[in-house]
Amino acid sequence: MGTPNEGYGDTIFSHVDDNEYERLQALSDTLDPVTLSVLESLPSGVGPQWLELGAGTGSVARWMAERHPSAHVTGTDRSLRLLDSRGHDNLWFICHDVTQDSFPDSSWDLIHTRYLLHHLPERDHVHAAITRWLSPGGWLVLEEPALFPLHSARDDTYRRVSLGALEVLAQRLGTDCTDCALNLPAKSASLGLTDIDMHVTCPTITHGTAAGTFWRLTLEHLKPGIAELPYVREDEVADVIDRLSQPGLLDLGMATITVTARKPRSDE
Repeated sequence: MGTPNEGYGDTIFSHVDDNEYERLQALSDTLDPVTLSVLESLPSGVGPQWLELGAGTGSVARWMAERHPSAHVTGTDRSLRLLDSRGHDNLWFICHDVTQDSFPDSSWDLIHTRYLLHHLPERDHVHAAITRWLSPGGWLVLEEPALFPLHSARDDTYRRVSLGALEVLAQRLGTDCTDCALNLPAKSASLGLTDIDMHVTCPTITHGTAAGTFWRLTLEHLKPGIAELPYVREDEVADVIDRLSQPGLLDLGMATITVTARKPRSDE
């Protein structure tokens, strides 16, 4: 694999694309029930400074602000085009590139990221930085996709096209859907975090569901690159997109690995 030549949002998944809000909102509709359940299950007494890195459409940050009005919630993204904090006095969105911009050590009591680290070639460096930003006793919640269910997909064309999309992302962005998510527990432990837990979810991909919409729009965006791969024909990419646009195709999607971890206090 060559050196990635662009960053997330530069060309691939740019927020100025006509359907990018719809694509990200479909991902939120798919994963928010899991994310919010995990956040709700954290022990009571979490401090008030909450950070949502890579806020996307802002659905999780808005839930944080609404559900926990005493919290001070900050959401970040490289682009604020899709984010709106109106109606929430305890919510702020700021432009922030996690690969270049920092926060003071021990400044956040809860940090959540979703589908962020796997797109970053600097993921280990960023994971370490996020851990430093966490206050002693604070909680880190990381959610990343893993491609392993796709290898068991029964539809051969769908499987090759879907894996091809992830290969395009790996080539152009340095995206890692193979090891990043599965390594999160061990990486978190190596950074000194404790009380580590992991949840795995795997939606099915079919027409008329949020997961199906997210994947169809993802494939549409990456179609030219997928069609250039030696093991996928252009008409096969179009076929999968077409079959995701109507009832019929039903198969496995990527898994999402959700890891929770706590930064110990100095007296522990």
